[in-house]
Amino acid sequence: MESLSCPVSNSQEFVPWLTVSDRFDVSQKMRWKLVQSCTSGLVILNPRPDSSEIASYYQSPLYDPFLQNRNIASLKERAYLAARSLLLRYRARLILGSCLKPVKTLSVLEIGSSTGDLLNFFHRSGAQLAHLAGVEPDSASAAHAREHFGLTISPSLKGLEGKFDRIVLWHTLEHIHDLHATLRAVTGLLEPEGLLVITLPNPACAGANHYRENWIAYDAPRHLYHFMPGTLAKLLEPHGLSITRQHPYFPDAVYNSIHSEELACRANSQPFSIWRMASSLCRGTFEAGTGILWPGEGAGVIYFATLRPKAFSS
Repeated sequence: MESLSCPVSNSQEFVPWLTVSDRFDVSQKMRWKLVQSCTSGLVILNPRPDSSEIASYYQSPLYDPFLQNRNIASLKERAYLAARSLLLRYRARLILGSCLKPVKTLSVLEIGSSTGDLLNFFHRSGAQLAHLAGVEPDSASAAHAREHFGLTISPSLKGLEGKFDRIVLWHTLEHIHDLHATLRAVTGLLEPEGLLVITLPNPACAGANHYRENWIAYDAPRHLYHFMPGTLAKLLEPHGLSITRQHPYFPDAVYNSIHSEELACRANSQPFSIWRMASSLCRGTFEAGTGILWPGEGAGVIYFATLRPKAFSS
């Protein structure tokens, strides 16, 4: 275990935020502390497992990002995979945005590529395999991406070369121990006119306020940081990166609401009935609509950042 200073302000002044459980810990005996930086507003897990300890907390067969079609059994898992597949086109369209380059010449790096579904979608849409790369430390997920899709997947950013039109961290940044090392690498790999796409859960959303310690996106100890509005910009600024726009990712509201309701039922020894599921679905749908109208209040927010000219001028 390790304790740390705020990665945004380097301050060690914190106030308590919440105490949460690991959703995969059946015993619920281990409690994790979330604290908020007094200077930056960033919420962090502190103390936390260090980089040598964290892998064991990803080993649950129920961990959604690592699910593969060949090893699922429950209806809920199959529904999740079906929804994930259906949303690939929407995600890809958001990532490409106003890109004017033909897809066949587009280069994409996904950090936290999991089983490679998104990169494979770009390949099926016309992007060349040679222009696609992923970073995934989980060996089983990386192997799936290589064996099934022919993708180039590395365990870390070390040794990666070239430049990319899009660098994607889709619900990934909150998992990374050394944020500054990652962002330094990103600035060296991003094309001068390229786009950095970061998707994050929003701890200031209505769902987080309602479900509190049962909000699924706290996901301790896998989620190490929770970016309150404005904190990501502060983190990116010293790396020569500026947020140019943000967009709500409405599916997160529905997903978070259903799973948070289930966690709340489990914590209170109550059945997750069809009525509770329907109620959470309605709540999530309403929150999704709120996020569309007011992106800063969305359950999930996509941030688009670019290099400032001085960051790549010689």
